[in-house]
Amino acid sequence: MAIKVRFDKLIEVKENLLSEKKKELQHTIDLFETVNQEIVSLEEDIKRNYAKLSLIVSDSNEVYVLRERILWLEAKKSTLLKEKDKLAKMIDSLKTELADILKEIKMLETLKSKALYSLKKIANRKKQKKLDELALRLNLKS
Repeated sequence: MAIKVRFDKLIEVKENLLSEKKKELQHTIDLFETVNQEIVSLEEDIKRNYAKLSLIVSDSNEVYVLRERILWLEAKKSTLLKEKDKLAKMIDSLKTELADILKEIKMLETLKSKALYSLKKIANRKKQKKLDELALRLNLKS
């Protein structure tokens, strides 16, 4: 039964790892959604600033301020897009890891059942051998 305990422990460790990876994946997905919403917000802000820029005709100082704000917003958007791509890759990587862990758990459970079946088979053979020896002794005595 030590084999069963070992397999149970390995499966438990893998399930804990699976749980941690699921939490990490959920956290990463939440970050991805937050970044996505921030990008949408920045795009709307950029559009509003372009609209203001097209309405302003005479004040060059205000045009300069709006233009600088638009450039800053676009730089921030570019940074967020890079972060979004990085998070998307991380999400894909975590999903792959989760799939691999699930495969390992399934494999361990299969190995556990095969090992237990083999042990049961060996025990049954020993029991049958003892029964055969007992029957042989009884036949010799009679």
